[in-house]
Amino acid sequence: MKPLPCLNNEFTGALLKGTDVVWLPLPKYDSPSLFSSILDEEKGGHFLIEGEVESQKYVVPNVVKTVLKDKTEVTDLLLYGDHGMVRKVHGGKARVVLSPSFNYGRAPGKVEKVSDKVYKIFGEGHDFLEVHFLFDKVSHDGNTWEVEGDGYVYLGYFSDERFGVFGKNVSFNVERGFERTVEYWKNAMRRERNRGKVADIEVSGYTGDQLLEAYENSVGILLGLMYNPTGAVVGAPTTSLPEVVGGPRNWDARFAWVRDSSTVAEALTLSGYAQEARRIIEFLSRMVSFVSKPFMYSLYAVDGSLPGREEEVSWLSGYMGSRPVRIGNDSPSLVQLDLEGTFLHAFYKYYEATGDENYVKSHVDVIEYIADWVSDNWKGEDAGMWEERGERAQNVHSKVMAWVALERAGKLMKAIDRDNPWKEARKEVKDWVMENGVVNGKFVKVVGREEVDSSLLTLPLYGFLDVNNETFQATLKEIERKLNYRGLLKRYERDFLGECVLPSTLSSLWLARVYTRMGKLEEAKAIVKAVLDAGKGFYLVGERIDVDRMEFTGNYPHAFSQANLIMAIEEIAEAESKRKETEREKEEGEGEEGEGEEGK
Repeated sequence: MKPLPCLNNEFTGALLKGTDVVWLPLPKYDSPSLFSSILDEEKGGHFLIEGEVESQKYVVPNVVKTVLKDKTEVTDLLLYGDHGMVRKVHGGKARVVLSPSFNYGRAPGKVEKVSDKVYKIFGEGHDFLEVHFLFDKVSHDGNTWEVEGDGYVYLGYFSDERFGVFGKNVSFNVERGFERTVEYWKNAMRRERNRGKVADIEVSGYTGDQLLEAYENSVGILLGLMYNPTGAVVGAPTTSLPEVVGGPRNWDARFAWVRDSSTVAEALTLSGYAQEARRIIEFLSRMVSFVSKPFMYSLYAVDGSLPGREEEVSWLSGYMGSRPVRIGNDSPSLVQLDLEGTFLHAFYKYYEATGDENYVKSHVDVIEYIADWVSDNWKGEDAGMWEERGERAQNVHSKVMAWVALERAGKLMKAIDRDNPWKEARKEVKDWVMENGVVNGKFVKVVGREEVDSSLLTLPLYGFLDVNNETFQATLKEIERKLNYRGLLKRYERDFLGECVLPSTLSSLWLARVYTRMGKLEEAKAIVKAVLDAGKGFYLVGERIDVDRMEFTGNYPHAFSQANLIMAIEEIAEAESKRKETEREKEEGEGEEGEGEEGK
């Protein structure tokens, strides 16, 4: 899939293809789509401002400006604090094609004229769209509107006619809402704490300003993917964009995975957004069960409920014919034992950055219950972080994350002068991993087998061992030998659906972070460059990379991968800064030594 700009407003997300809105569910991420032509060109509906695109770029994260060849300018955003979209048009005249198709393309919209500049479009139920054309002159024919003069198109979603703007007869200022949204995202970017270091990185083909833009877009997208009412972070704003075109790996990613959300919280903390990270941690804390496994489910709907059962949308043809199109997700039925470790790691990173002892104290019950449960249940089998559907196994990564849970819980207790009763359990887990999770001097994916997978790269990233550990280095060489694909990395060789064909963005960025810790900065930069190349100017990332086309596949933008891009850039920037400081100190020392020799 060629990179597409994504708009988010902490309620829902939209994808643009040129000036056509090809994906938009309303009012929230996991709602049925109103525009889904990315999954079916004929049935999905369109929201198009006609014209040939000359250029397109982010003004600020989540705000996209498109210049057409006739010099018409279109600036798009999803309104902050509103279930609506605004399209600002500058340039004289424009033709707008608006043909929403409600409920994933099942119900084409029916247009009802309210006035020359206000229209309602109904689906099959009570919900409807209210559309305002705020221009000097507006003419209408079917699903096409001709507008003249500079102005705005406002599209708002309402669940019932009683709740529409026009029906309430209240004051209405689209321009103010538009400008406030732009200002919101501008202000959000002013809180980054590592701008200078990021801009100083040297990556072939990219200026410091471009790297900073990639970094800011990544942060902005993660902030936008956070559902404002709860703090839940969706894995991606899309469903069923295929990992391999024409294949069956098409999943609904519009839910909050515990693992992905925890990693997003870690990345935001690192970037200076501890307050937002805390909102994610708080959402996840509220999901903790005190009667069984703390995170009984691996993912939740954005409101904290369970996602709907996985269903196939048979009437949509799928992206480039990739069927099935799925809504809902059955992954919550899988036991995954790594979740508690990723959560407590993110919690500890938040504390480490803020020193917020009061927040730790207010969550002692959560921390203690998780650690107690892990210490009693870490030996169990699970589906692993890759959510293998089938038999459970002793996944080594899951055991390592049990160690992480116990280690971080101990550190959090120490921070507030509480006892750490999990030291022996933590040692037992590590000893077990070193004895059972190693075959022929290398860590393995599953106990009793010999294959490796990319999740083993996280061992030094979580501090389970040093990156230069002999066993890990042997594992790294095996991973490079078995999973490397033209400089990038596949997740694994095979899974329950068959052979793994394309490299994983996430796995490749893990490798970059490992290389950075080893001092192999050029190798790390080469991976980051490949990821940025696939993003082609928008710097948003998908789940997998088609290396032949240098384009992403899978759901997009992918929060887990986007968070690791932030951390990879941050860590390279920090390593570069330390290297330059060391060189500077060495040069100064040599200069002082020379002056001393001259004085003899």
